[in-house]
Amino acid sequence: MHNKKLNSIMIVGLGSIGRRHLKNVLALGYRNVSGVEPNKKNATAVQEEFSISVYNSLQFGLKQAKPDAVFICSPTNFHILNAMAALRAGSHIFIEKPLSVNLKGVDNLIHLAKQKKKIAMVACNYLFHHGFQKLQKILAQKIYGKPLFCRVTVSYYLPTARKNSNYKNLYAARKNQGGGVVLDSGSHTVNYLQNLFGKIKKSEIITSKLHSLGIQSEEAAVLVLEHANGILSTISLDYLSKKPIHRLEVVTDRGLLILDIKDDFLVFKDGKNKKVIYKGNGGANQMFLDELKYFFHSLKERKKPLQDLEEAKEILKILV
Repeated sequence: MHNKKLNSIMIVGLGSIGRRHLKNVLALGYRNVSGVEPNKKNATAVQEEFSISVYNSLQFGLKQAKPDAVFICSPTNFHILNAMAALRAGSHIFIEKPLSVNLKGVDNLIHLAKQKKKIAMVACNYLFHHGFQKLQKILAQKIYGKPLFCRVTVSYYLPTARKNSNYKNLYAARKNQGGGVVLDSGSHTVNYLQNLFGKIKKSEIITSKLHSLGIQSEEAAVLVLEHANGILSTISLDYLSKKPIHRLEVVTDRGLLILDIKDDFLVFKDGKNKKVIYKGNGGANQMFLDELKYFFHSLKERKKPLQDLEEAKEILKILV
C-alpha cells in the first residue's frame, strides 16, 4: 500500500488543508506522522483527535522527528522559509499552493532542492480530479472537436467559507499572507489551464477596486491568458457569490464542453444534443488522496512531479 522507505512524515500547519492531508496520510496507512502548529488551541485539538506528536516550532520538530517528507501547509508567506528549513534537514517537500506571496527566495529554494537532490512538489489537486482527467483526454484526442477558447469561473462566498471563523481573519482576506482571489484561486486555475492548453505567453489581470467585504485583499478579478498555441482563456474569480461555482467551459469547433467541478459532471452540448460524458459522486477528497499517492510514488521512483518548483515559479510570475 505505501512506500516502506518513508519512515516519518511531518505536516507543518494544521489548518483545514493541513488536517485534510493529515487524515489522508493516516488513511493511506502511514503511522509515523507528526505535526507543527504554533497555535496552541489547534495543536491540542489535533493531538487529541489524531494522537500524534505536535511541535510548536519547526526547527525543534525537524530535529525530533527527522521526517523523510514534509508537507508545508502553513500560511503562504511562510512557505519558502519552512520549505528551506525542511530541505536543509534532509526532507523531501510537498508545498501547498500558491508557492509563495512573491518571487523573493524562490530561486534559492529551487537551487537548494537541486543541491540536496530532493523531490519538491507543489500542490495541484485539480489535476487529479477524475472529471478534469477525462476532459484532458478528450481535448488531447479532439474527440469533440478542436479547442478554440476557454472560460473558467471560480466563485464562492468568503464570509461563510470556514465554519466558526471570522472571515476577516482568514489568510484569504489578508494580502500579505497570500490572500486575495488572484493568488488564492488563480494558482489552481492557471496551473490546470496550462496543463490543458500549454504554455502561457501573455497574461493580463484586472482586479476589482470595490471592497464590499471590507477585506484588504481583492475580492474579485478577471484574468486573460494567451497560450502559445493561440488559444485564449479567461478566468473570472470572486469571493462574492453565495452560490459557489467552479466551472470550465471549452468552446470547440463542434460545440461546448462543460466541466462542473462543484457539481462533478462533464457534458458536451452542440446546440441540439447534450451528452453526459462523466458524472462523479461529488466526493472532493478523492483527488486529494490521489494527489498524495502520486507524491509518494514520485518519491519512490525519484521522478519529477507534475508541478515542480520551476513550474510553480512560472505560475507565480503570472499572478504577482
